[in-house]
Amino acid sequence: MLLPRTTTLLAALLAVAALSACGQSDDRDQVRDVAARFASALADDDGAVACAQLSDAAAQTLEQEERAPCEQAVTELGLDPGAVAKVRVYVTNAQAVYASGERAYLDRSSDGWRLSAVGCRFEDGKPRSRPATCELEA
Repeated sequence: MLLPRTTTLLAALLAVAALSACGQSDDRDQVRDVAARFASALADDDGAVACAQLSDAAAQTLEQEERAPCEQAVTELGLDPGAVAKVRVYVTNAQAVYASGERAYLDRSSDGWRLSAVGCRFEDGKPRSRPATCELEA
């Protein structure tokens, strides 16, 4: 038989777990939406919408590396990720895996989830044994 104090503690833990699961689900949905908007914008050659999905640091890095406005440079990266196949959320970071096999990494910012690295692929080995190479990384 559970003691009243144990029952209360168990109920509180279950409530916290349920709330955090809802938060994770919301985060996964938001990550999926950002990653999908980015892929769709690239398919539509819409640099403005694609850049709006990037973190400030990623957009600045792209402009510096390509010496062009983000809206132009992002469409010239040659990315074709396709649909979002899977997302994973890790508190303040996330990963989106596209149908093409490309991966994107996201950070949570004050503006919501934003892409911090795109066009990432693992070459010659398992992801855990080698770092990804990314077309754009902030």
